[in-house]
Amino acid sequence: MSLHLQYKTKTPSSSFRKKPLALLIIASVAAPTLAVAQGLPASGVIEEILVMGAIATTEATTNLEQVYDLPVSQSVVSGEVLGRELGLDYEAISKRLANVTFNQNNTRGASLSIRGVGKRAFAEVQDPSVLVVQDGVSFGLTALGNFDFYDVESVEGFRGPVGTWGGKGGSSGAVYVNTKKPTFESESNLSITYGDREAIIIKGASGGAVIEDLLAWRGSFVVDKGRGYYKNRYNTNYTLYDKNRLSGRVQFLLTPTDDLEARLSVDAESRAPQLQNGLTFYHSQPEYYADGTLTDPSGTTARAKLDGFTNANGVFTPARDWFVGRDFNGDIYTYEDYVAGEETEMVNFNQIEGQTVSNRGASLDIKYSLSNSEIRSITAVREYTFDAHNDEGTPFDINIDGGGGVFYRQYSQEFIWDGEVDDVLKYRAGLFLFKTDNDITAKTGWGSDAGAWFASNAQYNTLDRNAGVNRGAGRALLQDSLDNGRRIGHTFVNTQSNAIFGQASWNWHEAAQLTAGLRVGTEDRTTADNLLLENNGSGSALNPAGNTRGIDLGGFYSLTAAFTLPDSTTLPVGTLGRIVDVGGVPTFVNDNSPAQLAFADQVANRYYGVPYANLSNAQRQQVGAAKAIRAGQIGQLVPYTESTYDDTLLTTFLSQSYELSDGIKIYASWQYGEKSGTAYNINGVPVGVKPEKTNAYELGLKTLLLDDTLTFNINAFVMDIEDYQQATRTVDDFQTQINIANGQDPGAATAYITSQGNVNKVKVQGVEFDGVYSGIEYLSLRISGAYNDARYEDFKNSPRPPELNYLPSNVPFVDQTGQRLPGAALWTINYGAEFRFPVWKTEFHASFNTAFSSDYLNTDDLSDYSRVPAFSRTDAAIGLGRVGEGFGVSLVVKNAFDDDTHEEGWVSYAPYPYRRWVGITFSNTF
Repeated sequence: MSLHLQYKTKTPSSSFRKKPLALLIIASVAAPTLAVAQGLPASGVIEEILVMGAIATTEATTNLEQVYDLPVSQSVVSGEVLGRELGLDYEAISKRLANVTFNQNNTRGASLSIRGVGKRAFAEVQDPSVLVVQDGVSFGLTALGNFDFYDVESVEGFRGPVGTWGGKGGSSGAVYVNTKKPTFESESNLSITYGDREAIIIKGASGGAVIEDLLAWRGSFVVDKGRGYYKNRYNTNYTLYDKNRLSGRVQFLLTPTDDLEARLSVDAESRAPQLQNGLTFYHSQPEYYADGTLTDPSGTTARAKLDGFTNANGVFTPARDWFVGRDFNGDIYTYEDYVAGEETEMVNFNQIEGQTVSNRGASLDIKYSLSNSEIRSITAVREYTFDAHNDEGTPFDINIDGGGGVFYRQYSQEFIWDGEVDDVLKYRAGLFLFKTDNDITAKTGWGSDAGAWFASNAQYNTLDRNAGVNRGAGRALLQDSLDNGRRIGHTFVNTQSNAIFGQASWNWHEAAQLTAGLRVGTEDRTTADNLLLENNGSGSALNPAGNTRGIDLGGFYSLTAAFTLPDSTTLPVGTLGRIVDVGGVPTFVNDNSPAQLAFADQVANRYYGVPYANLSNAQRQQVGAAKAIRAGQIGQLVPYTESTYDDTLLTTFLSQSYELSDGIKIYASWQYGEKSGTAYNINGVPVGVKPEKTNAYELGLKTLLLDDTLTFNINAFVMDIEDYQQATRTVDDFQTQINIANGQDPGAATAYITSQGNVNKVKVQGVEFDGVYSGIEYLSLRISGAYNDARYEDFKNSPRPPELNYLPSNVPFVDQTGQRLPGAALWTINYGAEFRFPVWKTEFHASFNTAFSSDYLNTDDLSDYSRVPAFSRTDAAIGLGRVGEGFGVSLVVKNAFDDDTHEEGWVSYAPYPYRRWVGITFSNTF
């Protein structure tokens, strides 16, 4: 068999390679990619991409495996290659495209990287580095595709900055998903899979002519339901990373004339909950830092609260009685249960609402052909929602109804003009308009156990362990300090992105082609934040006092620490009043209003039955401790704060290719891309993030050898990135000013926070390769991979990893210059094979795909404890049935060797969620 990519044009001179017994596989070009990269318009002059494969007999066939003759670094995988091992999602795609990595997380936080660039979690204020496009519609968030892909024709991966041929643009690359389009030929197919963990996957598609030669349709759907591998011990009816997905798409194709066609597509993923957050296994924190000091001398860890701790003087403090002997479903919960997840392969928490998600959209794609050109319009809208209700990982009522939410909507309009001049010049020009509206929420809720959990050791001693006769009141204060309180933050992100783009290819010699492209875009972005206490819960009278940035929670002032007056009189903790700065001198004042004094009396009467003035010093200390617990969790609230960002961004592409001989082509390219900066607020103070700038250089070789049975493509690349966007350690201006106002020395008052920012310089260099061999009858072999060295060249303000927290406070960050980027493995290799052999009136088929990754660090702070060792994961299938013909049955195994490689983690880690799974698929094409 051979594989060859060709382009069928409308011009009389168009031609394509013909081979005996050729199998024509028509790949969709809804996403304008391959042809343009080759210098041929992807629409208009080009109607379709034809992939031709010669076959040894009429019985054995193989689908699209590899693309030949494109002067860019690119990989392609067909829908049939994905489908044979039930590849439905980003992870399956990344296992089959060279140097594309899936960064595991939930449906909101998961992301794609290309060349090690693009790992991000919950940062919707920033653009993804890897653009995802489905059927010509750019996704402003990677999460829009973090569902099941179905009825797929092909998937294409481009490496390096893109955007000169249209769409949103991506600074490190792009992944294009092309689904099957309506035709006037009737077709129906259905498959049902039953598998481990009560899984049922149903996929179907049907279509054909509604009105012959005028109106055609295609409908497709997927149902993907099943339990996850890891159970929740608190209620074993719930599992982690269960599947609860139902998606459908309907398309109509209208062709009123030979020159005009319009395709309408509408799809929806129904709103449904899935339990993903909380798949975390805990273990004991290391006892000592590298310098020999204790990692938890003050008793802040879960181990200290549930099992006790020893301080620097060797004094042991037992577990907090609050959590000792608590019974859940007939079991006494202990620290051993807290760290038992790895052994039992179960989590144990009581907040099990999970994450509810939805995804839907519509697009209208209109094409009008002229003599040597075509005009195209793509109009689209998409909407995505995510709503999480999280737990802290125990059966206690500590965190309730926490987590994030997203309500996202995007509108896009793209106009494209494709054409050619005398088979010498191919060109594309266009206009892209893109608007997004995003409401991102961050929720924190506290339950009845939260006060006892979040109290410091000293606060817990005051309120419970050493409370003596006041223990009853202290425990009530512990509970009420946070119980039923709710804090909610909103981030409103509105963007308007506009761009003009163009690309042209000049065949200046029969063996040479020069391609150049330019994109000029404008960005207009607004980010607004607020963070408010939505519900006071049981402890409204314990609220912090004062009016901070216009937010007054109505609490009363009382001393949080003892204060000595000028006459040497010491005011104990809990004394009504506060310390203010008067001419640089800390001064005590009692400026509580009558309403605040009434609050103080309300607290005293509620917990002790007397007015506040009659409280003992010990009782006042208890009230002060409860107030401090509450204030520490509420934190700094933020009124409506808005920041803006606008900029002009450039993307360029320049490539020269030359065919040395038949089947051997070389090329050199330069790609430049700018990823938009963003409006960004830190603690209510606008700071912004600068645009990311990438220069990518590439030398490549493409081959088609051995009578077209071997195609092997290889390229070397270098990417220089300035102002790389990721988490950094930066100054918290608001807290710094608070520290100065509270009397701290300005030289030592600077506060820092970990937030989105810019790394000065990153360099990525390596080699990528793709190959397919089909010279053995009935057998095809495929390999792709990369050596990818992605490193920080200048990163002096990295967040400190937890193992370096013993460093003094005047060392707020560390220098990670020279280290590899998080999630960026040095080696990734994907390899697989498919064997098809005629048996009676059907075919026997067997296939596998293995994805290998070398080790890497997984967290932005590059903690040594986040190292993921090298691993490989294999999917396989075996069965009977012809592709696209009649009845078939297959046995499918995913993660066949049950790999669960994971990081160690400082105190916890998230295990790999997709353990070995076996299913059987029955399919039929009608």
